[in-house]
Amino acid sequence: MLLLLIVLFAVASAISLTEEEEQEMRLEEKIRNAIWTPLIENTRDELSRLDKSTEQFSAHATCGFSVHTDLSDYETAKQKCENSSWIGFPTPGGRKLASLHSEMENKIATLMFQYAYGGEELEGTRYEGASNWAWIGLEKVKKTEARPEGAAKLVWMQEDWEWTDGTTLDHTSYGNWMTRRSSDEQIQPDMLKVEDDYQTAATIFRKVLEGDSSGVWDDKVKSALHPYICKFNVPVHYIVFPELKTWHEAKSDCERRGFYFAKIRNKAENDLLVEAVKTVYDDHRYDKKFHHENWVWIGATDLKDSGEFEFYDGEPIKFSIPWAKNQHDNKKTKEQGSQDYAAVSRWGEWDDSYGNDWNRPYACQCNPHGVAINKEMEEANAAWEIEVLRKDEVKKRLSDEKENERRKRKQEKAYKKAAKKAEKAERKQNKATKKAERKEEKAAKKKAKKDQKAAKKNAKKEQKAAKINSKKEQKAAKKNAKKEQKAAKKNAKKEQKAAKKDEKKEKKAAEKDTKEELKADNKDEKKEQKAAKKDEKKEKKAAKKVEKEELKADNKDEKKEQKAAKKDEKKEWKAAKKEVKQDKQSAKKDAKAEKKSAKSNRKASKKGGKKDRNENKKDAVNESPEWTPLDESKNIELEVDRLGADPPFFPGQV
Repeated sequence: MLLLLIVLFAVASAISLTEEEEQEMRLEEKIRNAIWTPLIENTRDELSRLDKSTEQFSAHATCGFSVHTDLSDYETAKQKCENSSWIGFPTPGGRKLASLHSEMENKIATLMFQYAYGGEELEGTRYEGASNWAWIGLEKVKKTEARPEGAAKLVWMQEDWEWTDGTTLDHTSYGNWMTRRSSDEQIQPDMLKVEDDYQTAATIFRKVLEGDSSGVWDDKVKSALHPYICKFNVPVHYIVFPELKTWHEAKSDCERRGFYFAKIRNKAENDLLVEAVKTVYDDHRYDKKFHHENWVWIGATDLKDSGEFEFYDGEPIKFSIPWAKNQHDNKKTKEQGSQDYAAVSRWGEWDDSYGNDWNRPYACQCNPHGVAINKEMEEANAAWEIEVLRKDEVKKRLSDEKENERRKRKQEKAYKKAAKKAEKAERKQNKATKKAERKEEKAAKKKAKKDQKAAKKNAKKEQKAAKINSKKEQKAAKKNAKKEQKAAKKNAKKEQKAAKKDEKKEKKAAEKDTKEELKADNKDEKKEQKAAKKDEKKEKKAAKKVEKEELKADNKDEKKEQKAAKKDEKKEWKAAKKEVKQDKQSAKKDAKAEKKSAKSNRKASKKGGKKDRNENKKDAVNESPEWTPLDESKNIELEVDRLGADPPFFPGQV
């Protein structure tokens, strides 16, 4: 379209214009202004931005061209363009002396040339200053010798001239050779002979002549020194820097170099980034998939809305992102925060990562507007979106199948659960029925048992009543018999009582006499014993006092011996007491036996008459030994005196 406009403009200027033609020319001018204004602004913006990277190399650059101010001859300029791919940033596709195939490219070259020297102001006259002209990549490659021999200039034929990119001029080629203003007749190249050489290489003029939109061309001898303009074989879009930086450091460094942090707006650009990565890294990858040098930071983040990635300046991402498997997962840790920053792998997959903590290579972008999409790229983008839709459909279908399967399993589970519940309810009902039956059976058994028990109870009552009546009768008979026996016994007892009373009186009188005698003897004896005991106690007390004083001086072993001795003494004392007690018991037994035998004798004598009983009674009294109560305390005291030890203490003893 642009080429057509330029041709139309050239034709229109060569002929007389009608009113309609003038209107058309004005329209074309408007169109040209619509094209040139943004072109000028973009070119100047790129030059000023990229000066941050290129100025130190005596160069100024856009994303597709570079202009160099170090004066060089044609061949040297050509070599410098081709031999260096670094001008403050890499130009991966290489460079050549500029081939200009359109008015737009010629305009860009002119603008850059003017920028490098601060404008259109020339150095001296048109042909005096070396900086007024810059080499471009067009030269005469055929018929470079004069015909006839010694001629002042070479023959002009378009096909003899060739651009550095290999294209040859023909009648369709763009050209901006200098023309005569009055007739618009092309006057360059004239290929004049200068000293020993001919003018066979093209230069571009820095100043824009009246009526032109860009610098005109002229031919020069190759040995002349001029600035030169290079053209990138592949326009720079993405530039990958292998230095490892965090996401924020990468963004700052892109801006410091005059670039933008890389944006990927479609699948074609994603593929371009992969190609840019290959210019820095070979095909070798680290075995660990998420090794930091396998991934390159780009300018996308989901800081604003978690899970929704957009470019760092808020521009939305409008294509289907080729996420890596199981990504983006937006992992979070206390130390590293959340994965809010995008990186692209060397093979083109995306991942969300910890931008504040992880150091990775990064990609910058030269042209902020993205690459011009050609038909091939458009088809690739469409194919990618179709493939994504297909995959999504497959994924959805599989997901739906999975969901249906899950629902089916859930339904089957619900059916099984319901069946199980019904079965459980049935079992419960059967259990309840059986329980009710058992309860009824138990109640029937209980009732039968109760009736049986009642019948037994009634039978027992009748038996008991019969027994009671029988017992009453027996009791009455026994009572009558007892009454008779009692009356007989009463009479016998009265007689025995009277006999006993007389016997007791006599015995009591005899016992009283005996007791009084014994009492008198015991009293005297006790007084003597008491006095002797008192003296013994005093002596013992004194002896004890002395013994205690001596015992205090003795050692523990003697105390133990005394303690053992005391223990033995206690045992002996207890044994003596036991013997006394046994003697006392045996004496009591003997007395009791004698008493019993006397009683039996008395009973026998009763039968023989009162006289015989009295005589037998007297004999029994005379024959029975006198019983004397033992004074236990006296015996104990005597035994203690014999053993020579303190009497033992018994509980309750005062």
